[in-house]
Amino acid sequence: MNINYNHLYYFWQVSKLGSIAAASKVLHLTPQTISAQITSLEQRLGKSLFVREGRGLRLTEYGQLTQQYANDMFNVAEEWLETTRGDLDNINRTLKVGISDALPKSLVSKWLSPLIKHERITNLHCIDGQQSELLAQMATHKIDLVLADKPLDSSTPFKAFCHEIGKSQLGLYGNSNYYAKLSKDYPNTLKDMPIILPAKSSPVTNAIQYWLEDLDIKMSVAGHVDDSALMKSLGQQGFGIFPAPLSIKEEIERHYDVTFIGSIENVFQHYYAFTPDRLIKDTIYSEFVQNAQQEGE
Repeated sequence: MNINYNHLYYFWQVSKLGSIAAASKVLHLTPQTISAQITSLEQRLGKSLFVREGRGLRLTEYGQLTQQYANDMFNVAEEWLETTRGDLDNINRTLKVGISDALPKSLVSKWLSPLIKHERITNLHCIDGQQSELLAQMATHKIDLVLADKPLDSSTPFKAFCHEIGKSQLGLYGNSNYYAKLSKDYPNTLKDMPIILPAKSSPVTNAIQYWLEDLDIKMSVAGHVDDSALMKSLGQQGFGIFPAPLSIKEEIERHYDVTFIGSIENVFQHYYAFTPDRLIKDTIYSEFVQNAQQEGE
């Protein structure tokens, strides 16, 4: 099906502005022309986009869906047009960064600090969420960059570029009561102790379980928590010991009033940055990856 994108653009303006009269002033077209073009689009689609409600228009359910797609299409088009208005290196923008709940915010702040100071970025907008949800938003151009702790799944149905930006060996932490019980003959003292782990599907959870199996140690899983801050808070309150990066050991101990108990041998937390395929060559992203990788060394 071929679509006249001028007609779709007229629809988009009417859907945003709420009336044909308002859109006619922006588009510098007569209301009759706009109305005829939208009617032509509806005929081509075989579905109604608006219904009359008093003197105004209301989007149909299909019209709301079409508006969402039109938002993505024309917002990306406007972003692209920015690249024609001057030197690519001088373009200022709002950068939308998705941050996985599982990431320690102290590491994220280190990675993002160069972006806050970047002369081409006028606004840094951070969105927390689950990695899968953030990647879905990146696929529809609502997010420019995603920071996460798991690599890109090969089944992800869109193109994205993945960089490993750092890694840290993991250790186990707990409040003073657990430290007194576990520190003297670690790791043998871990037997039957409660542990708080990331989600069951997490590579970290699987790696820790393999490590315990090799040691012939069985622990009691107190819960699976993907939010790293919540995991640490639960550990602080004594629900169990928890894994966290050694690279921010002092910060964890100070902020959560817990103590490092022992390292988890050969178990690492890896960190990744994802960008849409269309932004791979943008210098902002290459600079970000280089800076983050240096932080992780």
